[in-house]
Amino acid sequence: MTQTKTIEQRLQQLEDKQAILEVKYRYLNACDEKKPDLVTECFMSGKIDIDFGHIGQFYNREDFVAIFKKLGCHSHIVDMHHAKNPIFLKLSENAADIKISMRFQSINTRDKTSIELGGYYRDGFEKTESGDWLINASSFTINSVKIIDFSGASSQVTYSGNCMPS
Repeated sequence: MTQTKTIEQRLQQLEDKQAILEVKYRYLNACDEKKPDLVTECFMSGKIDIDFGHIGQFYNREDFVAIFKKLGCHSHIVDMHHAKNPIFLKLSENAADIKISMRFQSINTRDKTSIELGGYYRDGFEKTESGDWLINASSFTINSVKIIDFSGASSQVTYSGNCMPS
């Protein structure tokens, strides 16, 4: 027998979905704006699971943010994250799993290189006791990569494929 949700339950589900997406977008904007404190606030404290492939695997937000600072928080690095097409794979009162597509471009103005990535995040979210949603797991799967060298008279694609070069 199918159980019908009340209007209050349906409204809560819509509010939860919006809050979850806002956390994801806040995280991506904080990365682009080089604001490590805001990046940290998007993740649960304690044990989490972040798997970003060639960047690394992390089990707490502090280790992840340390790498973020080392790799991305420089004036010569210009990053742009664009997330779209969210699919909620699971949503309960206190937990959610989503898949969300992402296009990423990073321009290194010092080395005169650019990397374009396409792929998707699989993210887990948990609702805190205060009612806030935070990320407790995140992985990124790459579908496309293009690396461009623009140091010469004309730009040159130095690599393209469906994974990062070794």
